Amino acid sequence: MSELPSSAQSDTLDLLPFADATYQADPYPYYQRVRDLTPVYESPLGVHVIARHADIFNLLRDPRLSSRQLDFGVASIFHDSVLGQDSPDHGRLRKISSSWFTPARVRDWSVMMQAYVDDALDVAAETGSLEVCDDLAFPATFGTMADILGVGKHDAALCRQATLDIGRALRPAATEADVEGANTAFMWYVDYISDLVAHKRAHPGDGLLDTFLEAEATGVMATAEVMATTTLFYAVGHLDNSFMIENGIRLLLDRPAIAQAFVAEPDLREQIIAEILRIDTPEQFVTRYVTEDIDVDGTILPAGAVAILLIGSGNMDERVFAQPDEFDITRPNVTRKHLAFSGGQHGCAGQVLARAQGEVALGSFFSRFPAAHLDGIVEVDNTEFIRGIRRLPVAIR
Repeated sequence: MSELPSSAQSDTLDLLPFADATYQADPYPYYQRVRDLTPVYESPLGVHVIARHADIFNLLRDPRLSSRQLDFGVASIFHDSVLGQDSPDHGRLRKISSSWFTPARVRDWSVMMQAYVDDALDVAAETGSLEVCDDLAFPATFGTMADILGVGKHDAALCRQATLDIGRALRPAATEADVEGANTAFMWYVDYISDLVAHKRAHPGDGLLDTFLEAEATGVMATAEVMATTTLFYAVGHLDNSFMIENGIRLLLDRPAIAQAFVAEPDLREQIIAEILRIDTPEQFVTRYVTEDIDVDGTILPAGAVAILLIGSGNMDERVFAQPDEFDITRPNVTRKHLAFSGGQHGCAGQVLARAQGEVALGSFFSRFPAAHLDGIVEVDNTEFIRGIRRLPVAIR
């Protein structure tokens, strides 16, 4: 963790300068300063930020925080998905897809994931190199999600770019250009998903999208909910998992002993993946609307506020994780206490799948290529919302 820039050390300045490039490159010193100063930080942008682990953990489970009443702006379509609903509609929608992410189902998805990973690693074995983002992490996670939905994998690169364009607009420092780009991306997605749904109606199968259409036919889901939920799964079903794999490979390339422990000791894998997710969380916050005043450790989070629960900060809170900037696979309770999958009723429905995909990709990569090493500059693509890697070139021998 780097030192906080001197320009950010005055109490008269914005403690969380979301739009600043230095902040986006390394927000963690800024997080620590807010954690030390206050349980609730009111940003000049008008949002109230919660940065301490205990407070975030509790608020993720507090029914006084609403997703439905939040203004999603350009992403208003997601109000009709499980992401944008409160109880009881949230539970109704979640139940429809929950049976697709049981441990038994995930074992099947792991077999699919393994096939994509093996294909990528076979090519790497022939060429001697691998660009982890484009050649491995994205095609494997995107392909698996497409298989789960029971749809094709065409226009994969366009889907990824549209997802990234949407993500850039869902952040405090979004510019007019970001919002315009997200509008274009959503229009593209609506057309794309509409075509998928129409094809499925004419050619039914046994994928998750078929389950949504069956729920629509019986009146359990509305058509708008089918569209929104399919868009959600298709758009973000690969994003965080791709970064977890990319960042995991990046971290373990620098820690060969841990990489080989990951291969040799399967019982350690969940712990290592949890630490990968904790130390640089893919999505740095979740956002909620506050329906009534809430006392947060002596400070009022006021009704009507937009609350940013800074899970990336909670995962680096030294009150819970000693020496949080160290990558420590012996850290106690990290699998239970990290916040990377959010929590409460909106906790990530696909977290079992995410962990399984991490195990498959990291285990296979380091098993086949124990001498792998970086072969160029790692290019990142970070905002205040998303931690991403654009390019991760690796030589395998």
